[in-house]
Amino acid sequence: MDSVAATPSSTQTTEYGYDDYRKLGPWPVPLPDVYLSRNENSVQMYGFDPKDADSRYKRLAADTPNVTMGPMPVAAFMNQFLPALGSLVECMPSCEHAFDGIKAQNEHESDIYPILTSVCKLKGLNSIESPRCPGYAFRDTSTRADELEGRLGSIKPDIICYAERYLEEVKPHKNKGTNEWAAMTRIAYAETFIEVKTNQTDDHYVDPPANTDRNDHCFVWGKSARRLGKDADRLKQYLGQNVAYATDMCARQHRRFCFSVSVSGCWARLIRWDRSGAIVSEAFDYVANPELLCEFFWRFAHLSDEQRGYDTTVQPATSAEETLFRDAIVEHIWTQIDCSDPAVLREVLDTHYMPGYVTLVSIPSTNFTPHLLVSRPIVTPLFFAGRCTRAYWAVNPDPTAEKKVVLLKDTWRLDGRGAEKEGKVLRDLQAVGVPNIPRVLYDGDVMKGNSSGQPAVDRTECFSCLRKYQWPCRRPLLRVKLVKRVHYRLVLDVAGFQLLSLYGTHELLHSTYDAFRALVSAFQLGRRLHRDVHPGNIILYNTSDTPTNPRTGFLVDWDNSCAVNGKQHLEDVYRPSLQWQFVAMDLLQEVRLKPSHDIVHDMESMLYVILYCGLTRLPLTKPSDPLTFRNIMHNMFDIACEYEDRFTGGPGKRANSAARMYTSSIIWKSPEIGEWINTVCDMHTPTEGTPSAEGTPPSQRQKWTPAHLDLFWRSFLQRHARELPRNDRMDNIAEYEGLSGLAPGLLMKIPKHATIASCEELSKPIPAAGPSSAVLPQSSASQATIPSSPASRATAPPSSLPSAQSDMDGYSESSEETIGRHSPFITVGSTRYRPPTPGPSAEARQPELRRSTRERKRPRRYMS
Repeated sequence: MDSVAATPSSTQTTEYGYDDYRKLGPWPVPLPDVYLSRNENSVQMYGFDPKDADSRYKRLAADTPNVTMGPMPVAAFMNQFLPALGSLVECMPSCEHAFDGIKAQNEHESDIYPILTSVCKLKGLNSIESPRCPGYAFRDTSTRADELEGRLGSIKPDIICYAERYLEEVKPHKNKGTNEWAAMTRIAYAETFIEVKTNQTDDHYVDPPANTDRNDHCFVWGKSARRLGKDADRLKQYLGQNVAYATDMCARQHRRFCFSVSVSGCWARLIRWDRSGAIVSEAFDYVANPELLCEFFWRFAHLSDEQRGYDTTVQPATSAEETLFRDAIVEHIWTQIDCSDPAVLREVLDTHYMPGYVTLVSIPSTNFTPHLLVSRPIVTPLFFAGRCTRAYWAVNPDPTAEKKVVLLKDTWRLDGRGAEKEGKVLRDLQAVGVPNIPRVLYDGDVMKGNSSGQPAVDRTECFSCLRKYQWPCRRPLLRVKLVKRVHYRLVLDVAGFQLLSLYGTHELLHSTYDAFRALVSAFQLGRRLHRDVHPGNIILYNTSDTPTNPRTGFLVDWDNSCAVNGKQHLEDVYRPSLQWQFVAMDLLQEVRLKPSHDIVHDMESMLYVILYCGLTRLPLTKPSDPLTFRNIMHNMFDIACEYEDRFTGGPGKRANSAARMYTSSIIWKSPEIGEWINTVCDMHTPTEGTPSAEGTPPSQRQKWTPAHLDLFWRSFLQRHARELPRNDRMDNIAEYEGLSGLAPGLLMKIPKHATIASCEELSKPIPAAGPSSAVLPQSSASQATIPSSPASRATAPPSSLPSAQSDMDGYSESSEETIGRHSPFITVGSTRYRPPTPGPSAEARQPELRRSTRERKRPRRYMS
């Protein structure tokens, strides 16, 4: 599912040195090492709905009207977004009869492709070819989906515009089973794309008639989604295709925005997609007026990288920087988990590092390192608009600095209407003593160039257009929610693992209690509500030098938080939280009123997080069949109903609250987790005749407050300190066959972490023999080779890439010597790594632990 890096061809390698290549412009992003069907409302991040491409298109289309603005006059669109200096337009080649042969109603899309792909060439006088889009080439990619996307959600725009210097990497290949040649879809290389439909009636945007009040006109589909009638599925799919391609294009590249063209018969529209929303031009007849479309591509070809939407604050790293990054990541992994099994090291390293895909990111700071090295993101954008967060494990490229791994969060924060920078929020919470939250090393807005050559804050354009011009349609029913967003980077001092990588019941309940303490302390001491509690925002981090079970849970991602009784964000009317499955049931059912979020809703979200992680990661006796399991997951977490172009939900949560419809049918192999869930459900909403759990007084069950939940949770962990299983994690998705097409990618890939013993067991003498048979089979103890990643997860860069590319062909293990946690030396490429030796006991380390974090030899680290 990873993107192919925009690497120079073999012929270009001889022309450019590595330092020259770093200045060539766009640099693609390798996607996370997880299969995801991505959409903005997060239903597919954690949900069990179908993951096929058509289902994804319809889901994306449902969210898009809220962030779409149009129709913008074509001339205004080009003058504002594709500026032409001097007499550039006058030098444009002739466009007469450029698109002859295309009609309003065409029989096949393939009849249109060859005419459009010839847009970059023009036969002039004496048959001399003059390029309409110099430096770029257009390819028909309608039959070859991006193979790295995997079988689910594959993308293949009808026509992709590639830079000519990358044509060697996207050269045509034969279609399987035929002698036909087709151009390759490589969205990581795309400069722009054209999506084609045969007829004018296939246009999913509708311009308002002349003299119509634009405040009362629906621009997307021409009417409410629930009133589309028989054309609903067709138009939603067409819109969803455009959205999916723009989303993936921005996800595969370091982009601030991108352009595309939507063609319906002889009519076309220009679209600009940025992190606030989409700006769509008026429809124009490009056959009768070919100069409009030709001028778009002529102007496009003469834009700078920044004007075409690229983030020029990133660039490829050198081979030496890549080696430094890889070594730092390997060393950090050893401090977090037991890597006695070499496959564990490879598994985690593949999650954060991809050979040949290391990037240097600018950090505009005077008191922090000016750059950070990153590779594979942990989190990637789910939609073209929104916060669009990328999170990375990052390393300082200075070879003289400590090889400390930190977390870099690259996001598009809200600007205005009560929004605060996440860095300020975290500093304020730390100032009042909130535990289990990360420390901020740096935060600041990303700068970009402007027309005067001076740096300026990188902001989105959609909101300013909505406020400035009269042409946007603003029908209230569609709830157009365009907001100002600013490109923002945040660096935190720790890097760990998300909650779904838990080892078992013991770690689940302990780490979530850590996060609960942060949640309640922020409410009581900092007067702040988190409002986005979900498994991805609870991070497992080992605070000692020796891996332990359980790890500490940190509560992160406070950018959607708000002050108690404070000014709410503008987008709250649209969606109270970005993770649908874990939103409190009352908030899911508020349709007409502005949601009113309180601490009890965050507590309810924490309950759903533990229930969800337990169902997917802990052993069950019942349900025993995949259909019942899927129904529980769908009804409790996924159900969403459309009401007046807004989604509501929560009937499964409400049914379980009233009569324990779903939790009462679950039998856990470890009764302790069942006791905790049933007791907390009773505390949240007591039911008649429900007996209280042992040791829990009835009065406590009837009070849903932070103090009562904290009292129960602490006493529960004390009472079951030795009974909670530590290593009972299992893959319930694999256990229930038939869920592979429905289960989220995050659940279909469980990290193969070695089992970590309890703290008491770690203090026992280590056997003199080699690796423990419980961790590594005896037959593999003497020699173990880690296979390289499957092609579907990581594809090696072309051999022409002038950076470290062959160092990760495999790992080898030597049994000659063992140290520390009975762990052998590990060799990665030509580098031999020695696992760190466990430090002194906790008692001996008390003086050190009392020192400030800045003075510690190994500062705490953290990941989102």
